[in-house]
Amino acid sequence: MKIRRARSSTPPDINFIPLIDVLLVIVIFLVCTTTYVRQSQLKVELPGTQAAQAAQNTEKPLVVKVGADGNYALDGELINSEAVLKTRLEGLLRRMAKPADGRVVIEADATATHQSVVTVMDVLASVGVAKVSIATASTNVRSR
Repeated sequence: MKIRRARSSTPPDINFIPLIDVLLVIVIFLVCTTTYVRQSQLKVELPGTQAAQAAQNTEKPLVVKVGADGNYALDGELINSEAVLKTRLEGLLRRMAKPADGRVVIEADATATHQSVVTVMDVLASVGVAKVSIATASTNVRSR
């Protein structure tokens, strides 16, 4: 005797509710265990409006220009060697009211070598200048 199973005409269903429950538990676990601490290596205090106004009222910075040929100019005076540049910088920094606050701007020609700019930076570091800026020209770049 053959026993036949009754065949169901409806296809089997996939129940998504347990899957959704498991995913919600995982999301809740991740939210609870994640730390929202901002880790920072440097503590930076941004200047307020008073500090910004005080920075604008400071004296004019020294300007060191680096030519394409490797020559230097300090406040418009042509200088041929690093030794002369160092002695002139030392003299100018001694005459400044606040030598520790002496700022220097390096204006280098676009075709000047990197070595000549680095040499100027080394000379500035050797005379004790801590604030060095490098001037750049703004260009309007259009994307196509």
